[in-house]
Amino acid sequence: MLTAYFDTNVFIIGTLQPDSNSRLILREIKKGNFKVILSDYLIDEVLHWFKINKGKDFASMERLFIVSLPSSVIINDFEWSLFIDDWEDFVADIDDLPHICSYFAGEADYFVTANRRLTEMKIKDHVNFMSAKEFIENVCSYDGIDTVNGI
Repeated sequence: MLTAYFDTNVFIIGTLQPDSNSRLILREIKKGNFKVILSDYLIDEVLHWFKINKGKDFASMERLFIVSLPSSVIINDFEWSLFIDDWEDFVADIDDLPHICSYFAGEADYFVTANRRLTEMKIKDHVNFMSAKEFIENVCSYDGIDTVNGI
């Protein structure tokens, strides 16, 4: 089964912007057609953003959505931290390292993100990065939406 890691921005944008490739991805995730790698770090980051920007009730609803995703696996900090020594020299922003390590710990095929800075770091030679639009078009095989950065 195809496996993908979706960065924080996919969950935030997908939840808030109905006319986005990230929303299309969330719809595809709910169908259970591929395995989704989540990490405790990712979940905490998403929930923190929603709690600060939309309130704790909204964050609670988002948490229920994330933990109920079919075909998902949650990588905990013990699992992803085993990869830090291997990849820390390839990632300039320490906040991105847990995401990269979770991608490897979950043996993901794709890493979907709008984080251009991350996709230009040394790690780009070892990770199969895609924008949300590229994922919709190349993996899900239907037309994406023309948006800024393919989000």
